Amino acid sequence: MCSILNSYKIVRKKITNIIILASLLFTGCSLSVPEPDETNQTLMIIPVETIQKLKKFIYTVNFTIEHSNNKIVFHRIEPNTETFFSYKYKPKPGKYKITELYAVANPGFKIGKKKKQRLRDWDVIEIQLEKGKATIVNKKLLIQQPEQIGGKITRDTWKNMNEGQRAHAKVMRKQKRKERNKKLRAERFRNIEVHDLDDDFKAKLMGELKEVENIEKWEIVER
Repeated sequence: MCSILNSYKIVRKKITNIIILASLLFTGCSLSVPEPDETNQTLMIIPVETIQKLKKFIYTVNFTIEHSNNKIVFHRIEPNTETFFSYKYKPKPGKYKITELYAVANPGFKIGKKKKQRLRDWDVIEIQLEKGKATIVNKKLLIQQPEQIGGKITRDTWKNMNEGQRAHAKVMRKQKRKERNKKLRAERFRNIEVHDLDDDFKAKLMGELKEVENIEKWEIVER
């Protein structure tokens, strides 16, 4: 009898653990936005297309949002290929402008030769935020980074090379970097670009928003 009770307890404990794990898996990864209230009166939705050619992004995208009363707030985007938007909540209703966009390198990395790169030659984005409304910015941010330079030498291979081989490898890698940078300049490559919100991407965005928790409590509008 005791062995049956002990077996029952063990099985029940395992089932409980499975339920807890399943709950974490299905709820922990779901997208959600805050509910509208007096603290969260508005919701700004920024369409974002991300093109990833490396294992991970080496930078974030930071931008400045200015209110018509000259108050400034900041927002940061962690590039993520699995979502089509970023959002900013808590701004008070009113007129805003997105005035500055920067790519900021993560610790230990650089963008070109700099830690921070500002996007130039783009039109300031203006938006009107209203109470109880989730406002989609009518522009799309394209975030991308160039492919990694090929021919990277592994640590074990480097250890087995003599000084002459290492010097040659450094020269060749420097030459490849120079050629790639020349090609990127010719293509006018930018880590961040601002485009009009096209219908195809808007359809993808709206499809994703339908699955976002609490979004049904906001009135979605496009500005």
